[in-house]
Amino acid sequence: MKAWPRMIKFVGSVALIRHPELLEEKWLARWNEREQSFGFVIAERLEGESYRACVDRQVSSTLRLRRGRDYIVSSVPRLHLDLPPGSVDEADETFYVLEFYVVDLYGAAALVTVDNDATNRWLTARELLSGTAIDGGKIESRLVTLLRRFEVFSAELWRTT
Repeated sequence: MKAWPRMIKFVGSVALIRHPELLEEKWLARWNEREQSFGFVIAERLEGESYRACVDRQVSSTLRLRRGRDYIVSSVPRLHLDLPPGSVDEADETFYVLEFYVVDLYGAAALVTVDNDATNRWLTARELLSGTAIDGGKIESRLVTLLRRFEVFSAELWRTT
């Protein structure tokens, strides 16, 4: 009897971290040495965990910020996606279930903590959508595809930045 093919599935959340003073003009990305590109904080959802809770957990651990003190996660997602294999990248066999949450930093200490980490970079929507940071650093290709295809940023914002 032929076995069913194994389905690769990623269920999780993406953090859209806004600069506390520039709001939707700048978004926090992190350099991934293995991928050699910038990407957003992304969290895989654990069993029994909500999408919001998983992004909250990952922002805290990745950025070394205090939950409930240094940032706040929006109560509703900006976007929910169910994407079949091949919809993000033709060669990608992963089924994605993603929610995008806006995250706002608050307090001077949070901004200092984020800015003191050399892997973090504040990027404009234009840089993110173009796939290249102003200094030539690459933006993770799947992220660029999702941001473009599903208009995660308002159209007025990225046309003018």
